[in-house]
Amino acid sequence: MAEKEDLNSEKSESVRKSEEAEVTSEFTQESVTKGESPENKVDLKKKRFSAFTFAWTIMSAAFVSALIGGMIATFFISAVQSVNPLTLLKNRSGSTAVERIVYRSNGSSGLSTDPIVTVSEKVQPSVVNIRTQSVLSDMFHDNTEQSGEGSGVIFRKDGYIVTNNHVVENSRQIWVTIGADKDVKGTVVGTDPETDLAVIKVDKKDLPAADLGTVKDVQVGELAIAIGSPFGFERTVTAGIVSALNRTVSTPSGDNKDMTTYTNLIQTDAAINPGNSGGALCDSDGRVIGINSLIFSRTGGNEGIGFAIPMDTVRKVAAQLIETGKATHPYIGIIGTTVDESYAKEHNLKLDHGAVIAEVLQGSPADDIGLKQGDIITKFGDDEIKDMESLITSVRDKSVGDKVKVVYTRDNKEKNVVLTLAEKPRKS
Repeated sequence: MAEKEDLNSEKSESVRKSEEAEVTSEFTQESVTKGESPENKVDLKKKRFSAFTFAWTIMSAAFVSALIGGMIATFFISAVQSVNPLTLLKNRSGSTAVERIVYRSNGSSGLSTDPIVTVSEKVQPSVVNIRTQSVLSDMFHDNTEQSGEGSGVIFRKDGYIVTNNHVVENSRQIWVTIGADKDVKGTVVGTDPETDLAVIKVDKKDLPAADLGTVKDVQVGELAIAIGSPFGFERTVTAGIVSALNRTVSTPSGDNKDMTTYTNLIQTDAAINPGNSGGALCDSDGRVIGINSLIFSRTGGNEGIGFAIPMDTVRKVAAQLIETGKATHPYIGIIGTTVDESYAKEHNLKLDHGAVIAEVLQGSPADDIGLKQGDIITKFGDDEIKDMESLITSVRDKSVGDKVKVVYTRDNKEKNVVLTLAEKPRKS
């Protein structure tokens, strides 16, 4: 029995070793086939882990770099645009967008990175080209035909167009070009040489009337855009700034030697040339703030000093021309000049400002209340009078029939009187 058990034991041991040999042989064969060994398998796992770690490191570094770059860009842009960076970051997360104001904007036309383009698209349809034919006579020529060209702004959608008086003055025929349409005939509704304004009418409806602004919102230095037809080039756009406000300019009236004084004018360096007259001067919101009228030039071309009639005056005069065919203006009936330091010293005056009366027109309001040559007006209503120009402006701001308190100095003594404004006689 013991021998049998030993045999069985030896057999079992032999079988066990044989089986281990088979397993080892199979494993070794498989490893050789795949080119792997147990040690290689561990190395492979390490290599795979190292590759994963490397990729993760690269991705993390890229993410951190992008984050840092974004932070730098955010703070740089906020510094350039003068925007709080925290507000900018907040708005990037989905809150209300940061308002970026370009020039001056009340938000009526929306935000734009190029306001000149926006204004041009908005206003150009409201600016027209005007061509005229007139017949002039003088001592050298009889019935000489003359052509003229200018611009106009659609004042009302029912066919009323405002322009300069000198554009349509003495014209026998008027043609108006509106957009891409064929020329249409225009007729003069009324003219006002006093302000160099005129209204013409075309037989068309639903015209793109301009958005009219006010000089009260205008500031020196803000964007100014002129649109018109210089030298016949229709819908030309030029840009500059508002150079000054409340300018007073005197120019000869027609062929005579009389001078006409224009007040409250807007001065701009936007290029204005012959043909721009009657066109639009716009602000950055596309509102027409003035009608281009004059240029100061030694050459006849643009030299950076142009003038526009403020829309406040245009509204008032155009409404009268449409209603009655004429415009009325108040006057007090004096011819005067400015009191300055040298004048005051020469005449032993105690004050060095005001408007001194050189002549009182007979039968005028000034004559009626007893104003005399040499009197110096220092206050007109609530307005302080520093010079003759400010007196002209103050009078024109009033209406015919208004009663105004006038403070003046005579023989270095201050006096006051109430004056009733009359209608200024029209020049024949």
